[in-house]
Amino acid sequence: MKKLQIDGLSVFANGVFPVEISVGKRINKSHRVPVLASVDVSTGEVRFSVDLEAVKILARDDGSR
Repeated sequence: MKKLQIDGLSVFANGVFPVEISVGKRINKSHRVPVLASVDVSTGEVRFSVDLEAVKILARDDGSR
């Protein structure tokens, strides 16, 4: 069965630089993907997302596949 969600990701942020995520402790640049964010102005809900192409990097590094 194909996974619909990848859990256990790490979030990295340095000062005011863009946020990136990776699977587990894989922190080399080639294993991190940029995180995009949006805010619903009516509820204040913050949503994080990644580009669909970046999902391939996370799936490749996810050892539980």
